[in-house]
Amino acid sequence: LRILQPHTMVNQLTQLTTRSISIQDLLPKLEVFNFLEEDDYRTIEKYMFNHDYDEGSFVFKESGHGGYMFFIAEGQVEIIKQFYNNKHTIDRSIRGEMSLIDGSPRSAYVRAKTKLKLIVLKREDFKQLNEEHPALANKVLMGVCSLLSKNLRDTNNRFTEQLLSIC
Repeated sequence: LRILQPHTMVNQLTQLTTRSISIQDLLPKLEVFNFLEEDDYRTIEKYMFNHDYDEGSFVFKESGHGGYMFFIAEGQVEIIKQFYNNKHTIDRSIRGEMSLIDGSPRSAYVRAKTKLKLIVLKREDFKQLNEEHPALANKVLMGVCSLLSKNLRDTNNRFTEQLLSIC
């Protein structure tokens, strides 16, 4: 078993340590939501909740149930991907955005590297948001798609660099 140097995904919000900050206050600082209007934050907050994890706890496991997206309010996580009996820690900003869209099983392990406070958006709550506030859900979906596109471009660049290094 080969373990690469752990990479810590540090979200934009990791530096925020004030526990009195509400979900509504945190959302504008997240790339997916930073383009919404003030009223949108009050609306979407009703579809989200906070969840805490202790250091070392698994937020989710590879191939586990997908169905929610999370955002780091406080703390750090490590993202671990299993390939051919080798365990690799990777540096993607995986936050469950693929599962929010398709509900498929998780593509990697996520473990709390420190005490962790998350903001969670479940897939069924996103569907309800879409039914009750379709214009807002569309804005969120565009933000998620932008994040997926960025991640895909980053992956493509890393793959190309590795491929060229062996040629």
